[in-house]
Amino acid sequence: MNRTQSRPSAYDLAVTHPLPPRALALRLLLSLFAVAAVGWLLVSWHDERLQTEGILLLAEQPARPAEAIERFRDAQLLSASLQPQLFEASAVFLLGDRARAIADLRRLLGREPRNRTGWLLLGNWLLTDDPPGAEAAFRRAAALDGEVPPLER
Repeated sequence: MNRTQSRPSAYDLAVTHPLPPRALALRLLLSLFAVAAVGWLLVSWHDERLQTEGILLLAEQPARPAEAIERFRDAQLLSASLQPQLFEASAVFLLGDRARAIADLRRLLGREPRNRTGWLLLGNWLLTDDPPGAEAAFRRAAALDGEVPPLER
């Protein structure tokens, strides 16, 4: 091509030199991955926003735990994290349903036994009614920090 001729357009190049099928498949796969990543980020952002709203409802004076529970449940729908469930158990505890809150927290800890915050929360909730259970929960939390050997089952 000499200087007097214009450069071929992208369309001309696509028509005269089409992408090999593997390159086209790779581009399609990368595009799908990008769309999935953006979707995942949007869902995560939405879940975080719902959790923040729930926490703010608990921090209000007076606290609004029933409304906070709704936000935490909505945040759980597509969340891989168990954190919204931890917050929900705290809101249930604030509503005065200690037995349900403790049962919910124990279920959560059964699925995520390395949740230090959950063990500390359980220890605090058990202090008045079950001091040995509270001590065991505090020891589990401390074991996650490496301060004491883990409890034997």
